[in-house]
Amino acid sequence: MRRLNNLLTLFTAITAFFFGSFITKILSSVDQCPAHRRGVPDLKSHPNLFLMVLVLSAPRSAEQRNAMRRTWLKNVRQPIQQPYYPEEQIYLPTYGTSGVLQVELVAHQANRLRQYIEWQKSPLTRIPQLTKREIKVKHLFAIGTVKISSSLEAELLSEQNQHKDLLMLQHHHDTYDNLTDKLLQALDALIDNYEFSYIIKVDDDTYVKLDSLINELVSYDRKLLRKMSEYGRDPIPQLYWGYFNGRAKIKGKGHWKESNYYLSKNYLPYALGGGYVLSRKLCEYIVNSSQLLTPYVSEDVSVGTWLTPLRHVYRWHDPRFDTGYMPRKCQPYHIVLHKRNLEMMTDIYDGKLCSGTVSSSLSEYYYDWTRTADKCCDSLVV
Repeated sequence: MRRLNNLLTLFTAITAFFFGSFITKILSSVDQCPAHRRGVPDLKSHPNLFLMVLVLSAPRSAEQRNAMRRTWLKNVRQPIQQPYYPEEQIYLPTYGTSGVLQVELVAHQANRLRQYIEWQKSPLTRIPQLTKREIKVKHLFAIGTVKISSSLEAELLSEQNQHKDLLMLQHHHDTYDNLTDKLLQALDALIDNYEFSYIIKVDDDTYVKLDSLINELVSYDRKLLRKMSEYGRDPIPQLYWGYFNGRAKIKGKGHWKESNYYLSKNYLPYALGGGYVLSRKLCEYIVNSSQLLTPYVSEDVSVGTWLTPLRHVYRWHDPRFDTGYMPRKCQPYHIVLHKRNLEMMTDIYDGKLCSGTVSSSLSEYYYDWTRTADKCCDSLVV
């Protein structure tokens, strides 16, 4: 009888062990699956992407999406036909004695822009290249689908069947107040499903000169890879590239009202939301820390605030990003252009860069990282 009891006890223990392991595995799989965690359907794998283009788009903005597909997003699958942007003109930050990345001075920013303008005018940039570089790029439109009508859902499914470029967020209610959560859900899905080096987040009224942006980003990435050993034990700089503002006052009313921003008088420096580039590791940091990060109403403010404490973030302020709430004075060197309507996108694609733009009251500036926030943006581009 004692032997039988021992066998029963052993059998029960073994059964409990395997059952517990089985349940643990299931729970672990569920936790790691974005379709359960974020409400995103399975995405088709696309390995070794260099750049991911993430467009935050509203459910009813099909016309804007089609305008982007007809114009600059057509370049996603086309090889770059520009000569390599000279690596000697690429700035790489170095660490100071305190272990923090050194900021890029105003004089260097101005010199960099001057060199780019001269390179644009160089005869070499107009000579067709014998070697066409195939750089893997993919775009997706992130759209929240909670509380949409059945007819709108049918329209989105039809659009998805035709273009296969919608990232439909099944747990997201698409409103301005939820924009930061939308970005988090989209980044979560992309990190889980794609291998990429960089991401550019844009709005669906943004035009990107994709050839120019990718060409310079490739040169930056190549130079960084060659110079990695020079950073020694310091972490490799991680790119945060856009047009920065550090003197924006915290909004107290309207759509942009922030009720929980107590950190300072102004928003901490952030790249304007019309378009900015992030390295993959910064995206991973944001996603992995999302349960601990305070979400603010504006997603661009949120990203800037979240990345502020990190000592290895390279904040590349670039006047070529025209990404504010209204266009600045049109310049041929602009490569990311916000607040462009459907007609303007078509005109820009056809070579009419300044079509539809009017005289702007917004000054274009270099960012002075050595001064306080109220003086950060006084060095005008002339």
